[in-house]
Amino acid sequence: MLSRWVMDETQDINLLDKRLEQRFRTLLDSLSQASTASIPAACNDRAEMVAAYRFFDNEKVRFENVLEPHIESTYRRIKAHKTVLLVQDTTELDLTRPHSEVEGAGSLHNGNRCGALLHLLHAFTTDGTPLGTVSAEAWTRESRSDQPALKRGSSEKRVQIKNRPFHDKETFRWLTTAQHCADVKSHVPKTQLVMLADRESDITEVIDFCRSQADFDWIIRSDGGRIVNKDDKTDPSIAVRESLRNTATLFTRELEIRERHAWGSATVKHRPGKADRRDRAVSVSVHFDTVTLNDPRVGKREGVTLNAVLVRETKPTNQDEPIEWLLLTSLPIGSQDQVELVIEYYLLRWMIELFFKVLKSGCKIESRRFEHIDRFLPALALYLIVAWRSLYVCRMSRAHSEKSCKHLYTDAEWQSVWQVINRTSPPKKPPTLLEMTKLIAQLGGYVNRKNAGPPGPQTVWLGLQAMHLIATCWLTFGPGATKTCV
Repeated sequence: MLSRWVMDETQDINLLDKRLEQRFRTLLDSLSQASTASIPAACNDRAEMVAAYRFFDNEKVRFENVLEPHIESTYRRIKAHKTVLLVQDTTELDLTRPHSEVEGAGSLHNGNRCGALLHLLHAFTTDGTPLGTVSAEAWTRESRSDQPALKRGSSEKRVQIKNRPFHDKETFRWLTTAQHCADVKSHVPKTQLVMLADRESDITEVIDFCRSQADFDWIIRSDGGRIVNKDDKTDPSIAVRESLRNTATLFTRELEIRERHAWGSATVKHRPGKADRRDRAVSVSVHFDTVTLNDPRVGKREGVTLNAVLVRETKPTNQDEPIEWLLLTSLPIGSQDQVELVIEYYLLRWMIELFFKVLKSGCKIESRRFEHIDRFLPALALYLIVAWRSLYVCRMSRAHSEKSCKHLYTDAEWQSVWQVINRTSPPKKPPTLLEMTKLIAQLGGYVNRKNAGPPGPQTVWLGLQAMHLIATCWLTFGPGATKTCV
């Protein structure tokens, strides 16, 4: 029998073939129960394995229509919230193989690896609970052999990229994804949407579009290179970062900075070229102002007026890269509470990086063996749903810790895990979500000590796989079995 959440998540599936749709549900259920296992290991038998690979090879099965029912379900979850954060970001999917190549894979960051790129717009609640993907684009670059023989970083290469029309550049995806936020609003008219994006989205066309509409609010981290537009032409130009540094400090506060490192395999980095960053607590000063900016990169003379918040580390050390965030936003900054809300929202941008970690380490997406990229992409769409579910379970137990575990788990799941971990019969009253998630995480290696913090995604996704096996045994020949096995 299929999991309840799988049936709910796929109610809008439309592959124009009832057998394919049923196979989709079966495959989603099987892969979610063994997210780190290979596809053959996750399937129950050889027939199911063959059916899985035929599914990914079917011309009716594409990246877009595999993800479509999940997007529709995400809209329904968004409607239940007053404010939702839409975070967009890009990650590389390294499909480099030692002795073979994935046909159709393109060049990646340094040209020595091959794979695909993925740009997501993912919805999160204001407490960091993932609601699901609302937009996704996957593509490949030209392979190294197909590119012109120009030295990387050469002036000729830079001029060639600069002169390319904006709609032909990879950075165009930041604009199209921002435009999609307006489409999301049409599905959830009563929910406030706030788009979050990092420095790569600090593009004139993106900011101009965001300022031109009222369907959603936005926070974009700037690279600080824009110039303040001054009325007095005799004054020297000054960058917006320097301008905000000269303002009075509104307040100081403590921030918890999360680590950044290579996730997954030792050869793959989520952001190539960036140094590792360790967990640490920092004290920051906060400055804000309403500024009018020019864009020197395109010679734009008229001013662009918007709100800006500068967050600066007060006592930087030589050991760590100092924290300095320049946040451009449409949100109001008239009071300290409003400015703090801008910062709190931006801090949740890291959740999409955690989602990419679950996709790569928890679902092993880069280890999936497909001969052609056209077969890999439908599998990627399916594992995006699996990754969402894994992180959703983890975060729900934090955000709604006192809710009954029956909100996420069936009787067979919570009762079987309770008996295995506690070695006692399950109670009549189901445990809370947090209690249950801790029990599941213990199956994945979590040490449930007194005053221990909530379990992280890794122990949860490992525990979920063990839970599915235990629940299956419970229903097959344990106390939950409907008939005696002979």
